[in-house]
Formats: sequence, structure tokens, C-alpha cells
Amino acid sequence: MVGFWNEPETQAYPAPCLAGNRRVMHAFAQRCCGMKKPRLPQWLKRALIFSAAHRYYPLVVTLICFISTVTFSFPFAAVLVPAILLAPRRWISIGLLCGIASGCAAAVLVEIFRYVGSEFVLGRYPELIQLEGWQWASEWLQRYGLIVMLMIAASPMPQTPALFFCALANLPTLGILIAVGIGKAAKYLFLGWATARYPGRFVRYT
Repeated sequence: MVGFWNEPETQAYPAPCLAGNRRVMHAFAQRCCGMKKPRLPQWLKRALIFSAAHRYYPLVVTLICFISTVTFSFPFAAVLVPAILLAPRRWISIGLLCGIASGCAAAVLVEIFRYVGSEFVLGRYPELIQLEGWQWASEWLQRYGLIVMLMIAASPMPQTPALFFCALANLPTLGILIAVGIGKAAKYLFLGWATARYPGRFVRYT
């Protein structure tokens, strides 16, 4: 169950037969994980391995998802892939719960942005408005609101700048929670299905 962190390819599942599927899954993993070869901290790997056999494992992954979203310290997709590889049959519950956790974390983050103010946030994290896609996101959020937030949450784009703009625009927190929750659930369910269905294409991202 834990050998995929030490071996180049997993032996438990067959690789996809079609070259087109391989290219699609390879590109999708790169975009969602946010880097070519993400490496998780050892303590996080141990936490996943230790809890993978237990029934509360989806809740452990959900907690990690919530923390990573609130702190925006690392892309959660880099955790989701190895989490699904450890328990591929739980991809549905993990995807749904992590989508809900992302929505709740996004709502918390928006309230934090509103409380501390824009000057503090930009002084502490100036990269928020320098990330790729910020101009596009801000313009479309201003025009179309939460529909765009849902689309950003479901895409590989970083959502933290969009959440910051939502806070400045005083968009309803409940609406942000729902939009991010639906978008992230769709994204994580698809990524979870792809990882469980084609594990050999995702081992390199663990």
C-alpha cells in the first residue's frame, strides 16, 4: 500500500492503454499539482500512511485540505494524489468532503481578509496580485460574480487572489462558500477518479 513512494511505478494497477489518455492525465496532474515534481514533507507522508487503513482516513485528508486552503501554504492537489493512491476506493468520499472543506476554508479566509484589511494582506503577501491570471480573475469577478468564483475553484488557477478580490467586493460569504465548495468538489472528484483509474500516470507526482 505504501510502496509507491519508493518505486517508480506502482504494480497494483495497470497503466492506461491509450497514449492519448496518458498525455491528458500527465498534463492534468501537472496543472493541478502546481509543479512538475511536488514533494510532500515527511511528516505529512507519515500521517497519510498511518491513517490510510482507518475508517476516519477521509476526515484526515479533509483536515489537511482545510488547513492548506486557509494558509495557502501548498497546493492541496499535491496531497490529494498520494492520498487517493493510498486508498483508491475512497476517492468519492475524499473528493466530496474535501470540496466542502475547501468551501468552508474559503469562507474563513474571506472573513480574515475583511477583518485585517487590504493593506495588511498586500503588505504581508504582495504576490497575491502578481500571480498569473489575477487581472483576468478580477475583471471577470467584477462582471459576473460568484459564477466566475466557481469556475476558478474548479480550474487549476490559484483561487486565493480571487478570494481576496471577493472580500474587497463584499460578495456574500455564504455564496463564496457554496461556489468554492461546488467547484472544488467537481475538481477533486475528477482528479480522484483519474488517480484511482490511472494510478500509474500519477505516481511521479507523489
